[in-house]
Amino acid sequence: MSEPAFDELLRRLAAADVQFVLIGGLSLNAWGVVRGTRDVDIVPETSLDNLARIAEVATSAGGHVQTGTALAGSTFSIAALLTQGGRVMIETALGPLDVVQGLPGVPSHEELTSRSTTVEVLGTRVAVCALDDLRAMKRAAGRTRDLADLEDLETAHGKG
Repeated sequence: MSEPAFDELLRRLAAADVQFVLIGGLSLNAWGVVRGTRDVDIVPETSLDNLARIAEVATSAGGHVQTGTALAGSTFSIAALLTQGGRVMIETALGPLDVVQGLPGVPSHEELTSRSTTVEVLGTRVAVCALDDLRAMKRAAGRTRDLADLEDLETAHGKG
């Protein structure tokens, strides 16, 4: 895969009217903590139509999902995986798209949307999770990178 083109991936999701809230590394950037990231993390609205739009965007960007010994690469197969919930990592030519649903420590799309803010990220206006939600998700994940992110958020915004 070449260099990630997260700006183009976000642009395509927005152009397809995919309903999602941005979480993870790119949401950190939106909150003033600049660091590199390996993927675009989103929590989608879970209607079948919305999940199908995600699958269409992914497959149009050469997307596929490795599931054990199988490779899901059609719009239908990726949409079917998305309807199961959980976490689906879609590898695309534009970079990985991490679709997160119903995981411990990650609020639902509806909850995140109710507190989100819409900002420009890499040239596209998207809903970004609220600072308190971002902090809570980082605490729940508890990995070394997440704990460092929490320290950086505290430096940028004070203790929260």
